[in-house]
Amino acid sequence: MRVRTAKTLAQRIDLYYFRRAQGMRRWRILLSIAVPALALLWVAVLAASGSRKPYSPGPVSTAHAFTETKCEACHTGSPGQPDQRTAGTADAFRAHASDRACLSCHDAPVHAANQTPPPGCAACHQEHRGRVQLVKTADASCVDCHGDLKTTRGAPAIATRTSAFPDGHAEFAAVRPGARDDPSHLRFNHAVHLKEGLRGPNGVETLECATCHTPEARKSAAHAKGPQTTGLMAPVAYQQNCARCHPLFFDERIEQEAPHAAPEAVRAFVAGRLADYIGRHPDDISKPDTAFRRVPLNFPRPVEPPARNAQEWLERRTHADEQLLWKKTCAECHGQYTITQSGVALYEKTNIPAQWMPRASFDHTPHAMVSCASCHAAATSTKTADVLMPGQAVCATCHAPAKGAESRCFECHRYHDWTKAHPVVPRYSLQDFK
Repeated sequence: MRVRTAKTLAQRIDLYYFRRAQGMRRWRILLSIAVPALALLWVAVLAASGSRKPYSPGPVSTAHAFTETKCEACHTGSPGQPDQRTAGTADAFRAHASDRACLSCHDAPVHAANQTPPPGCAACHQEHRGRVQLVKTADASCVDCHGDLKTTRGAPAIATRTSAFPDGHAEFAAVRPGARDDPSHLRFNHAVHLKEGLRGPNGVETLECATCHTPEARKSAAHAKGPQTTGLMAPVAYQQNCARCHPLFFDERIEQEAPHAAPEAVRAFVAGRLADYIGRHPDDISKPDTAFRRVPLNFPRPVEPPARNAQEWLERRTHADEQLLWKKTCAECHGQYTITQSGVALYEKTNIPAQWMPRASFDHTPHAMVSCASCHAAATSTKTADVLMPGQAVCATCHAPAKGAESRCFECHRYHDWTKAHPVVPRYSLQDFK
């Protein structure tokens, strides 16, 4: 029987194992040499082919994809540093994408000059996040400042504490409790115009919102496939929207309507048409007037003795027609007026707001599938002073994280006033992007 002792077992151990690499240790050594070598070879091959993907933190946005292999086009250094566009590749990789680089192509107005501190371009528009749109910034970029907004001078005209829509957003200023009434001086009753069975020029009809309110459109460009809309509703104009139901007839014997123009132009038109009429019908000086529906029957002419001549008839007729226009026809919509010493009426400007929410951007076109009454309570509005804009609760019906429709800040707010943009001075050639 063999006896196994510690001494005999120890003789089986190779005391010089560390001198020879074998097993896992051999593989560890080989891999620690081969992997870095392969990585360096891969980088060298890509560099030789002109590719810079190994150095890039990620793909750039869709709009800037053409510069993805030209890092130095954007990475020109921090503000105050010399322009590094012509520097070596290594310098471009280390440089920051400065505001100066952005302004080379987009000479946009500042976001907010009185903010403390004013944000730089890259603070909100962050690159190397894939093929995304840079304008679609994260809410965090806005809330970082607008969560506790501070300015360098004056009190801000907007809410100083706000967060993501809808829960953390302030009520819209147009409909906020205590907000101003509609400043328009045009007398208008939406409820009356939306009643069924109105008497129109062609018989009984029922008006809809779209009868008067249509999205404003501009001529499409040569390459466009259809009309381009601004998103806002086109201004309501008398000739396009009101004239067919509210004509400006001023005299039973004149078939033409007075122009919707300045009072001086209206006066000249009325006097001219009456002079032309009596010149062609001199025997009508003493002819009595017949009731005519085109002229309001509840505004009768003054009872006067027959005119002695054409000039007296013209003076009387002109004065009576002007009184009908100033005090009845025009006053029906324009309300307050004053009569000057020359007898001309002066009305206040209509002062209809072109845009109730100037700090927000809205496009009616994508909302065309929703009825107007869903957002605007026009059917029950009887006063001009009513502000018929929707509140944020109405918008949050669809625009909320849980509802699916886009609800981030950029959806409604624009960061730059592009009407104040400056022309860009070209700084590149096509050779720079080859």
